[in-house]
Amino acid sequence: MSSPATSTPLPNDEGSRRLCARHRLGLIAATLAAAWISSRDATLGGIAAPEDLVPARRPSPAAAADTAPAFARGWISPSAHTPAAHGSAICVVPGGDLLAVWYGGTREGAADVAVFTARRPKGAQDWQAPQRVVDRAMAAGELERVVKKVGNAVVFPDHQGVVWMVYVTVTVGGWSGSALNVKTSADGGRTWSRSRRLNVNPFLNFSSLVRNKPILATDGRIGLPVYHEMAVKYPQMLWLSPGPDASVAEYRIRNFTTETDLIQPTLVPLDGDRVLMLLRDQSARRQVRAAYSDDNGWTWSDAVDCGLPNPDSALDALRLRDGRILLVYNDAPSGRENLRLAVSADQGRTWSPGPVIEAGAGREYSYPCLAEDRDGRIHLTYTWERRRIRHVEFNVAWLDQGSAARLARFP
Repeated sequence: MSSPATSTPLPNDEGSRRLCARHRLGLIAATLAAAWISSRDATLGGIAAPEDLVPARRPSPAAAADTAPAFARGWISPSAHTPAAHGSAICVVPGGDLLAVWYGGTREGAADVAVFTARRPKGAQDWQAPQRVVDRAMAAGELERVVKKVGNAVVFPDHQGVVWMVYVTVTVGGWSGSALNVKTSADGGRTWSRSRRLNVNPFLNFSSLVRNKPILATDGRIGLPVYHEMAVKYPQMLWLSPGPDASVAEYRIRNFTTETDLIQPTLVPLDGDRVLMLLRDQSARRQVRAAYSDDNGWTWSDAVDCGLPNPDSALDALRLRDGRILLVYNDAPSGRENLRLAVSADQGRTWSPGPVIEAGAGREYSYPCLAEDRDGRIHLTYTWERRRIRHVEFNVAWLDQGSAARLARFP
């Protein structure tokens, strides 16, 4: 068992152990074969492509009237709540409350890490105290199997108002030995169902992970971007069909094995049946990569560079109500010392750099997540120096005014 971390937790995002060349080649061959089997199963199993995506909400009168630049910065995880905190996500739940999720413990990958949620009621400015949703022991009991550690989680509501949590567990090894699990909530994230393990990969159910929010189709299906890490790393799409009583009726994964060294995809619905995928780059190119789908996320083009650096770090994007795309990323070819916004007015083909949210030499600001509330205000959560989860709130007027915007709190 690892000893307690010092004041600066270890930044070990990947956590995978190196294998000898022979074993690595064997894993690569097995992984590619499993990916081929899984892709054929998804294609030949009679599962049709999703129907149209759910359209973006129209701006509310309150959002249209919110023209004064406004910006606020605060904390989701309290000071000294856990020595390390990482991997946050945020969503708006039915009723308008904000719900955030992250994992924390002595360090990433430690046995004492747990997944926490926190709520900010609609109209409030302060976040409520964190609630422990699942930890290693709880997951082991609910899944009835050995669990070594827990990790990344995302939360999101479906068409019916059920809130989903998809999170990672590891039984053996590092993050490449992970599996995906689902919890659901019928009361806006206050209480949760028992965990259900998703068997998405034929090779010992290794190794799919989750990071970013899904797209929703009008036929009820959830298109969740996930990724594979063992031996060969590539993006995947997990299609989930909600069932009665907040259950999972069916799920199927689709692999994109031609795109390697690209993980943690984020999806942005565009016009019609078109979807943009932006990807974290683990190759020597160190560029944010982009791919497009013309059939609601069922098939994808090859990935291309989109002119922004990526230091092998997570990113997120959101389509604004005026049709532009907002991106948050680490603006450097190496290191995570800053977190910056960028905006695209041409569906992700070109980008205009926006304000820097936070920067500090030798510091880390990473793993961002974006959401927009019903009043058109934008919410950003991210890892702050591996110790806390930061929350930033702003409006489009502040974004358009840029880094010179007057700082103000929302009324």
